[in-house]
Amino acid sequence: MKKILLLLLFGFTFNCTFAQKAFFDKYDDKEGISTVYISATMLKMMGNVKAGNKDISRIAKRLEHIHVLECERPSLINSIKNAALAYYKQAKYAVVMKTKSNGEDVTIYEKKYQNGKNEYVLLTVERDELTIVNLLGRISLEEIQGIAK
Repeated sequence: MKKILLLLLFGFTFNCTFAQKAFFDKYDDKEGISTVYISATMLKMMGNVKAGNKDISRIAKRLEHIHVLECERPSLINSIKNAALAYYKQAKYAVVMKTKSNGEDVTIYEKKYQNGKNEYVLLTVERDELTIVNLLGRISLEEIQGIAK
């Protein structure tokens, strides 16, 4: 019985991760859109990872991936934003923070998995630019907030 439950849990996590990857892949070859994928292997090889003056190596070693999509093509921003919002709603991501300031909308989404992994998505929308950063791993919201401070 335990094996069946573990297989179902693994399959569910795989399907959610695969769906998110498909979202990024959909826009991978479009002009005006840049995507970056950093695997767990690469993150572990990086050693002391710094983001500005913050040491994120402790978190980086527990991440499965970082996936970034950036769009600087205004004609695509609304369609990507709407597709992302529809996906996050359908996949039951929780909004943990939302802010609007000077024409910039920032939303952080969270999805918790039963296997101890968490997924965080930072969606930033400006008039001429959209950025989506996806983090998946054994990390907490507090650790993400610690880096953001």
